[in-house]
Amino acid sequence: MAIERSPIAAEVRATLAVAAPLAGANLAQMAMQVTNTLIVGHLGAVPLAAAGLGSALYATLLMLCQGVLTAVAPLAAHAIGAEDHPTAGRVAGAGLIIAAVLAAPVIAILTVIPSLLAALGYDPALAAEIGRFLRVIRWGAPAFLGFAVLRFLLVAAFRTRIVMVIPLCAIPLNAALTWSLVFGHFGMPAWGSAGAGGASAIVQWLMLFSFAGYMMATPTQVPVRMAVRVLAEIPRILRLGLPIGALLGLEIGVFVTTGVLMGLLGADALGAHQLVFNVAGLSFMVPLGIGQAATVRVAFQLGLGAPAAARRAGFVAVALGAAFMAMTGMLLWAAPRTLAGAYLDLADPANDGIVAFALQLFMIAAVFQVFDGVQVIAAGALRGYRDTAIPMLIAAIGYWAIGFAGGWLLAFPLGFGAIGLWLGLALGLGVVATALTIRLGFRARAQMRAAERMVLAASGLRA
Repeated sequence: MAIERSPIAAEVRATLAVAAPLAGANLAQMAMQVTNTLIVGHLGAVPLAAAGLGSALYATLLMLCQGVLTAVAPLAAHAIGAEDHPTAGRVAGAGLIIAAVLAAPVIAILTVIPSLLAALGYDPALAAEIGRFLRVIRWGAPAFLGFAVLRFLLVAAFRTRIVMVIPLCAIPLNAALTWSLVFGHFGMPAWGSAGAGGASAIVQWLMLFSFAGYMMATPTQVPVRMAVRVLAEIPRILRLGLPIGALLGLEIGVFVTTGVLMGLLGADALGAHQLVFNVAGLSFMVPLGIGQAATVRVAFQLGLGAPAAARRAGFVAVALGAAFMAMTGMLLWAAPRTLAGAYLDLADPANDGIVAFALQLFMIAAVFQVFDGVQVIAAGALRGYRDTAIPMLIAAIGYWAIGFAGGWLLAFPLGFGAIGLWLGLALGLGVVATALTIRLGFRARAQMRAAERMVLAASGLRA
């Protein structure tokens, strides 16, 4: 007699099959940022702070735009689950059009940011260094948004291996380009911290060409379509994607704005913020991948007409992410000096200030790891339900009205400085993670009740 498999165990395997390559791809992209930070760190505190904040500002704008494009994944996955492959292809084509439109304002905003920082009272040398970095990296924005759309389509079609392979191959290329452009090796110009921005932009264009080449060389059931009917998909993407973009902007924006306030506390505080944020961001890439897997798993099951399986997919993903982030939290708590030593020479007295700040921030980061993982996965599962407006409101209240406001109060009026700002971040993440998990349970139950009513109505008609 065959042993019946546990539905939960089966869902764990299915989720991991999708999430592992996505987490690998996210880690690969983060590894490139870490590589850049490690290389620029040898130039000193000011270039490190400039590249860190410049990268964070660049990433914030791109994540906001990518949030809009994230709608491609659940819409395409739902269509694929319903065996409607042409619609999935049209969704991707519409996504590419939106990506091209969004790239222009990103470039324009990055152009004026250095002047805004100078007006805020930033040290002129630091503001100038940030400006040099942003003037170069901004040209990678169109490529980043373009390959994001192709990646979402491949994820929706469960072609996740290539999504991991291309970023992994880009890691050594990015390292070589960054090393060459920062220090001027192999006949390259020595651009300092701006060289890291140039390397990032070049690699992003190469990744776009690689994804496009793969899709042309290996046709799938859901090729990108660019016919006139594609335009009809743009409103659907925007209705679902704009709240996602706003949520991501609220989440990442609170970290970046905290970084801006850190700059008012000095280069050491800002450098420590970027260093610890970099490490915490590395661990965040795994639950981010699980959250992306939850989106397509939930949407696919709903496309099949299986709301109970969709609910199971969402909560299995949340449990997996919470378990992983609990382990990373223990690592951050146990080995903060070792982690800081990967970025800085701990024996150099010039680094004493930044190290002291970093050790304190690592303790707070260790505490909010689980909250950070749970919130991104719960939000991802809710996208599978096409539920994005309420999560956006939760993020606005949790991150800004509670987290940021509380952090500002602790940091400046109450005098806790850098620690106060990060305590506010922890508070905001805790509130958002709790509220989104409750919302996920409510949305899953509502979907199951709706399905039950449809079954009863169909039974009545047959009777």
